[in-house]
Amino acid sequence: MTSHLLTLLLSLIAVVLPLRYGCTEIIGGHVVSPHSWPYMAAIQRKNLTVCGGALVEGQWVLTAAHCQLNEPEVRVVLGAHQASVAEKEQQIFKVMRYFPHPQFDKSSKENDIMLLKLKGIAKQNKYVQTLSLPDTYEDTKPGTKCKVAGWGVTSSGKPSKYLQETTLKIVDRKSCKSKYEKYTKITSNMLCALGKKYSKRDACKGDSGGPLICADRYSGIVSFGRGCGRSGMPGVYTRLTEKYIVWIKKLISLHRDP
Repeated sequence: MTSHLLTLLLSLIAVVLPLRYGCTEIIGGHVVSPHSWPYMAAIQRKNLTVCGGALVEGQWVLTAAHCQLNEPEVRVVLGAHQASVAEKEQQIFKVMRYFPHPQFDKSSKENDIMLLKLKGIAKQNKYVQTLSLPDTYEDTKPGTKCKVAGWGVTSSGKPSKYLQETTLKIVDRKSCKSKYEKYTKITSNMLCALGKKYSKRDACKGDSGGPLICADRYSGIVSFGRGCGRSGMPGVYTRLTEKYIVWIKKLISLHRDP
């Protein structure tokens, strides 16, 4: 296929799919210090990272519900800096079970949250650690500084070899709702975040399911957006509300290995 035809095809896809769903990239970010996000999980299919996640307990990874793949070749890589390259620090697991939220709605993106039970328990060390769930449930205020990381597509249009992060700020729901009113409803179970004015910073394809860390607290999960790094267009994150935390803890308790 010629480059002209490929460009035309990609532009048609962009028109047909106005909402990026499960954006997997970091736009306007930088490579992190190796293993500075020790709770970060890479969810892979055929050695390619399709989603991110966070290790919240030894056998459990929290991610987005739309990342459910249900394929035998899916694996979860912990302790990675280059997720698609074998590194001695990595621990690799198959997925034993997927637990998407029972009220997840594909069209509205509501309740875009899921737990993965790994086939095995992660050995915690300086490269692999759990990320604590929030112990307070107040809404994250507009203007709060946040970070998000992933191995997804960067501004080059290609997935990143190394884990990248970017800094964002929470934007108020009212203005976020106005940006998305033609596409979907922004609810109190969602957070919206944006890069600095005039800077294109965002999560994107391949970053879905990764953690949003706001003021040093696990606050959200990368969910969706419209385009990637578009000026003035926030990315949308599943907010870790009290009802989600209760659901997570109950599910882990019910399905913990004896």
